[in-house]
Amino acid sequence: MSLHCQSRQPLHMKTFSSRIRGFSLIELMVVMLIIGIIAAFVVPATSNILKGSQMTQGSQILYDQISLARQYALSKNHPVEVRFIRYSDPETPGEDPGQASTGYFRAVQIMETLDAIDPQTGDFVRVAIDKPQLLPQSIVMNTTGLSTLLREGLPQAFPSSPAHATPSAKDPQLPKTYKVGGTNTQVPYDYVCFRFMPDGSTNLPPKSATDANGTWYVTLQNINDPITATVPPNNFYTIQIDPVSGAMKQFRPGI
Repeated sequence: MSLHCQSRQPLHMKTFSSRIRGFSLIELMVVMLIIGIIAAFVVPATSNILKGSQMTQGSQILYDQISLARQYALSKNHPVEVRFIRYSDPETPGEDPGQASTGYFRAVQIMETLDAIDPQTGDFVRVAIDKPQLLPQSIVMNTTGLSTLLREGLPQAFPSSPAHATPSAKDPQLPKTYKVGGTNTQVPYDYVCFRFMPDGSTNLPPKSATDANGTWYVTLQNINDPITATVPPNNFYTIQIDPVSGAMKQFRPGI
């Protein structure tokens, strides 16, 4: 009996093992081809979703800060300054973190304007309502023609409006540093600003000189998209401000 059982075992194992085999080279190549085709469709779609998410986050930051500035001016009966901040990001190639002019406008901050006069500037004392709000790293404000608030502010002297200025020693620092001789140094910045007045209006001129319709607006876009003078990229966000009423309108493709 034991010999009979032993004679069958090898036959059974041989039959079972003969059914086990690996993938052929052709089958592996077909699977890899299918994976490559799927990736070709999925990767761009994922990239677009990520860009859209960053734009949504940036537009929310910009709108919330401008809206808060107007509400604060109305409730506190004080002018509130909106600052569009330009700085060079140490993490972005090609930008000099020690020179704000080599960077982009990529942050916003609001400041309450008090009744007291600053003897150093001869202007009203301003106190930060909130810390500088940084946009997502890939989102910047367009300055070539899609943001009249920035185009007209850059060449003008303070305190014209929109005004171009550099922060004073009393102003908040950006939460960004870079190495200078092995020491962490605060990233410098400059800014363009305008103010909401206590009645909700702004101190902007009634009409913009660089826009055919005389409107005031600022546009966000992805830093990797083509930056042109008049044609917005596929993914952008624009907020328009009425200089008289202070009312805001939002524009974004598909919304």
